[in-house]
Amino acid sequence: MGLTAGILIILISIAHSIYGEKKQIPDLKKITKDAITIGSLRIIIHQGGLLLLAVGIVQVLVEINYVQLNGVSAYFPIGVVVINTITSFIIALTLHRDIFKITLPQFVIFGAIIALQFLSLT
Repeated sequence: MGLTAGILIILISIAHSIYGEKKQIPDLKKITKDAITIGSLRIIIHQGGLLLLAVGIVQVLVEINYVQLNGVSAYFPIGVVVINTITSFIIALTLHRDIFKITLPQFVIFGAIIALQFLSLT
């Protein structure tokens, strides 16, 4: 279960960066030429993608017994995903309902990933 979660996190991290570069950046460039705004979005896109990639890699390495996380550190991968998901969920639900409607499938996928991560801890 943890291996599946790790692989899904890695795939989502790749999708996150590709979608941002192929869809969000070009759309923003149609609205503004402000290099700071465009650069800020690009940084946020790739920070999120790389953070998820790192978490996914750690999850996979733990599951194949290449890395061992003991004590509280065993909860770091699930903690990062939970914090990321809850933050996105709250912002989308309270401030950007239009985004919430489109990202609902992502929340379902992240819910499944969190469940897989949780089940792999026990």
